[in-house]
Amino acid sequence: MAGRRPRYGEGGFTLLEVMIAVAILGISMTSLLTSQMASIRATRYAQALTAVAFLAEYQILEVEWLMEKDGGWVPSDRNYEGTFTDQGWPGIRYKCLVDFLEIPDYSKIRAAKDAKAQAAREKAGGSSVVSRSAGDQAFTALGLVWPMVKAAIEKSIRKVKCTVTWTEGKLSHEMVVTTFWTDPEQLSAIPKMGGEAIPGEEDDGGAGGAGGGAGGAGGSTSTAGPGGRATGLGGGERGVFGK
Repeated sequence: MAGRRPRYGEGGFTLLEVMIAVAILGISMTSLLTSQMASIRATRYAQALTAVAFLAEYQILEVEWLMEKDGGWVPSDRNYEGTFTDQGWPGIRYKCLVDFLEIPDYSKIRAAKDAKAQAAREKAGGSSVVSRSAGDQAFTALGLVWPMVKAAIEKSIRKVKCTVTWTEGKLSHEMVVTTFWTDPEQLSAIPKMGGEAIPGEEDDGGAGGAGGGAGGAGGSTSTAGPGGRATGLGGGERGVFGK
């Protein structure tokens, strides 16, 4: 028994077996490391995205303050850009545009309406002669006050778009936040169109009836306007919409 030679495999692992085990371990560790790195990158991106969202909202408020400091709303676009170095994020940049929304002139709206109506008549095989309906007459009457309506709307609405960019490694990221600012007080410049409530006459049946009749003739709905007054314009809503 003392002179028996050990059988194959009884003396330990062979070099081939060790190499195979190391290869399997290396593949497993590489897969695990890749998964961990992807998880870390996703966590960092989520953290950056959260910070950028708050910074973008902050910058919109900052731009509003800067505009008030520089003279308020003006009939032109305004641009603001920079970094968030003061907030501790020097690698994040922003570009904000305060967009002056220009309303088209009445002549352009009239031409577009007539062109659409003409195309509809030609498609239906009708006459090319333009016949004015009650709606067309009301639309024509709108042209008399459109310059004042156009000016009031342009003064009361601004579109704000802030683009925030940052870099992580070799990847560049971007977030765009858009909102609208409104100033309902500017709409008080729009001329009244009938059916307005006059303070002190709410309980006067005769005056109320006359006012209601005028409103019916104008085809408008009275809604509460700035300062508690009622206007003859259709019900409008104001608010802020963000993306």
